[in-house]
Amino acid sequence: METIKSSKRLTIVKITLGVLFALVLLPSNIKSIAILLFGMAVLINSLQRKWHFDKRFFITNGLIYIVLASTYFYSSNEEYGQRKIMQMASLIVFPFVFAMLTKSESKAIFNDLKRYLWIYLLGVFLFNIIPFLWFWGVHYSFVEMIEHFATVLRVKMGKFGIHPIYLSMHCCIAILFSFYILRELQSKIKIAAVLAIDISLVLFLLLYAKKGPLIALIIVFSLFVVFQRKQKLLKPYLIAVITLIFLTIAIPNTRNKFVELLKIENIEQGEITSTNIRYTIYETAENLILEAPFTGYGIGDYNDALIKSYKEEGNQLLADAKYNSHNQYLSLLLIGGIVLLLVFVFMIGMNLVYAIRFNNQILILFLVFYAIVMFTENILERESGIIFFAFFLNFFGLKSLYAREEN
Repeated sequence: METIKSSKRLTIVKITLGVLFALVLLPSNIKSIAILLFGMAVLINSLQRKWHFDKRFFITNGLIYIVLASTYFYSSNEEYGQRKIMQMASLIVFPFVFAMLTKSESKAIFNDLKRYLWIYLLGVFLFNIIPFLWFWGVHYSFVEMIEHFATVLRVKMGKFGIHPIYLSMHCCIAILFSFYILRELQSKIKIAAVLAIDISLVLFLLLYAKKGPLIALIIVFSLFVVFQRKQKLLKPYLIAVITLIFLTIAIPNTRNKFVELLKIENIEQGEITSTNIRYTIYETAENLILEAPFTGYGIGDYNDALIKSYKEEGNQLLADAKYNSHNQYLSLLLIGGIVLLLVFVFMIGMNLVYAIRFNNQILILFLVFYAIVMFTENILERESGIIFFAFFLNFFGLKSLYAREEN
């Protein structure tokens, strides 16, 4: 009887976990409810059996939030600090929840891994294709959609609105997941369907024209092929990469984004491009970091300090737009100095070590992808980035966790 009840409780955990993989389809005000339901399902399940909590897992993945939140105590902008601490709560919530799962429960969950990957892949595909078809059919011509779709996603979607950079990352992660779906498929129809979805997601990536995710995708795709150690994958890999490079060059908007890299300069001396804006921001951020290298400026004040510095340097464009650092590593230094950055490196490093040790390939590729994208984006400071980073880090970290316990 107890086994039946335990099985039912775990089934509820699996269902709420499946909802999290479909989180991209939910409006922003419902996402937190879905996370709460998953946390409650795991907690109720844990309280009905012998208590289990993996402290090492929790500390490894949750320490970053504890240190980050502690910088609030030397911040003067309390309101902004409190808001950021709430936005980043996923960094502590997911380690706490996943640490309650036992080895047997984790293994049972991973038995349904392919199903979860399918949910996310289809969810990301639908989130791209449905808005495109809807606005194309109702409001814009096809040419207008190609030109303005990225803006439509940001300003016309209401509670479903998302910045193109984060949707680009979703597309890349979905394609990454599709590699592991394809590896297990035998049906030619299903293989063709997944490849068709991948092609559509790549086309959307080119439409959004975000350099960081595209470069990161090519690198993780290359690593995936290396991990498989199958010579027959080399030909389709080369065809895919060459085709992607060709399309990047052929599409003017995407090509121009990469051409920017050939002439990087401060916006005071050069053109106002996304690359030059980032370069100017980095110069400003680096000067601020040198003034407070060990403790930073605190979670409440780091962005105010950056904006103030823009004004002092005469970069009114950056000040008016209130640009953040557009580099997660620089942002961590601004918030909590070298201490916070080292804690973050510790978290990524420990997860990477265990992932390599226990052949947790999907976690390795996930960490490499985000480590690259973080050079140009503040993933941890926007809800669209932090929730999925924290969720996937801790979920795929489960495989390393139960493998470590078995050893």
